[in-house]
Amino acid sequence: MSRLDALFIHAPRFDGTRREVMVMPLGVPALANLLARDGRTVEILHLGIEPEVDPSFSIARAIKELDPRLALVPLHFNPQTRAAIDAARWVRQAAPGTPIVLGGLTATVFARDLASLPFVDAVVRGDAEEPLRRLARVILDGEGSFADVPNLVWRDATGLHQNEARWALDHETAGGLEHGNLRLLRHREAYVARALYADFSEGADGSAGYPFAAYLNAGRGCTADCAYCGGSRSAQLLTSARTGVLLYPIEKLVNDVRDAVAHGAKTLRTCFDPPEARAHVGRWLDAIRAEGITLRAIYDFWLPAPRAFIDDVARTFTAGSVAVYSPDCGSEAVRRRLRGYAYSNDQLLRAIAESESAGLSVHCFFGAGLPTETLADVDETARLIERVQRETGAGISVTPMFLDPGNAIFRDPERYGVRLVRRALKDFYEERGTPGGPGYETEHFTESEILAACSRLLAAAGLPGLGPSRR
Repeated sequence: MSRLDALFIHAPRFDGTRREVMVMPLGVPALANLLARDGRTVEILHLGIEPEVDPSFSIARAIKELDPRLALVPLHFNPQTRAAIDAARWVRQAAPGTPIVLGGLTATVFARDLASLPFVDAVVRGDAEEPLRRLARVILDGEGSFADVPNLVWRDATGLHQNEARWALDHETAGGLEHGNLRLLRHREAYVARALYADFSEGADGSAGYPFAAYLNAGRGCTADCAYCGGSRSAQLLTSARTGVLLYPIEKLVNDVRDAVAHGAKTLRTCFDPPEARAHVGRWLDAIRAEGITLRAIYDFWLPAPRAFIDDVARTFTAGSVAVYSPDCGSEAVRRRLRGYAYSNDQLLRAIAESESAGLSVHCFFGAGLPTETLADVDETARLIERVQRETGAGISVTPMFLDPGNAIFRDPERYGVRLVRRALKDFYEERGTPGGPGYETEHFTESEILAACSRLLAAAGLPGLGPSRR
């Protein structure tokens, strides 16, 4: 059996018997398909799905059987920090000669620290499409050197190197990406069938999760600067050298949906809603209807939309589709300070009513202990939750606002009156702080008090309090 050229390894977070971050970063199948189109032999190994399909699964045995010439470990979501780093270590133990490369949002923020680990050879910062193709030519074909690869931080016998050339995805290159095609994922049927991302609070409407979901977005980037978002405008400029919004070609988006449906998807989960993109998203919805594709949708509205756009979403997807709003808190002043896309409570209530009248179910996300928030502000959130439940049929979830490496709070905590509990890579690896806590404390709340405030809001919504692990 010939050696596999490239193996992607997705490592979810394990918390006892509970597996979290089961959803792969959206870019993983696209990157795998990109390498495959270059003639590489590629597979995706999901360390959460594999043992569910085969309880005797061993990553060491799988690595030895596949014998990859290049191992790629995404570290995008910070809760998977320990899992991803441990996976890289296991690969090195099983295949000492295989180059190991990390990438993703969290890997980008901690690129130099990760590249300093003895079992990591390089880290791709930011957008990885072209850097990964060039890296494959270096490793697999012997063409050029690591110094020729944009966005790369790497280590050799002389020390640590950070290539200054920055590359960001453009419209032309995006058109060839396949985000919905899971053909290279082992046990893809089990992956699609599983409820991968049950982010609604336990007991809330939708809390059983939603299996058979496809995770697709209409583009990348953002024009707003929400302080707690690692994908905000300033964070993306830092991590991906991206300014503004990149919209994927409509033909590519339709192909993504076709591929997802072919793999068994019944629900489209999408979270890309900058207002500048809505006209483009509307054209995508037109194309989905023209194709006669039948899907349920869970659509994240980043801010209230015009009624015509809400109607467009509702008529494109089947009954049971959900509009998601994340006002985060009840205080409009706090919301204005922290959210780039701020809106009033009355605007929220009107958006919920319009969504429900269009035939969409609605779910709202709140938190507590946000930077600058006081106990009185938490009381205001409780009153808004009660008002939402009294005046609408919307479901409610409450969760701490977990710290995203690279966001404005992480970069400048003093500005927001925050003390970072997790600042260094080691802090995220060890999940330093209160179990289930957000990774920071504020002028008014410790981590434990933030969790207690969240449980208080859940009680106001008639829901169970927070358990020992994150959502």
